[in-house]
Amino acid sequence: MTPGGFHSFEYRWALEPAFRFHLAIGKARVARRIRDLNDQCKRGLLQMPHVRLHTPLSGDVSAGIICFEVDGVAPGQVVERLKQRKVIASVTPRSYGVNYARLSPSLLTSPADVEAALRAVREIV
Repeated sequence: MTPGGFHSFEYRWALEPAFRFHLAIGKARVARRIRDLNDQCKRGLLQMPHVRLHTPLSGDVSAGIICFEVDGVAPGQVVERLKQRKVIASVTPRSYGVNYARLSPSLLTSPADVEAALRAVREIV
């Protein structure tokens, strides 16, 4: 959206099909898949000696965003290096006061995609 009042129509047009897709799959299955993929990613990051995982392992107290640090590499550089390896990541917003790199496996992410992201993180030194 811009100050001129233009709306992001492509996102608005996508809402109805997205809701139909989620409802056809079922909310519980969507939540379970996202949780399973995030568990896979958190366990993989936790096994890396050069990575510090900040998101709790328990799915009861964490959702779909995984925060972590790579020793000696600034969060923005982690994101850039992952981008070079075709992995989409982000940095926590400035308003949080602390910056971490973030991964967020979602419904359309495959277990193989998670493994590719983990391989890319392993290669960051």
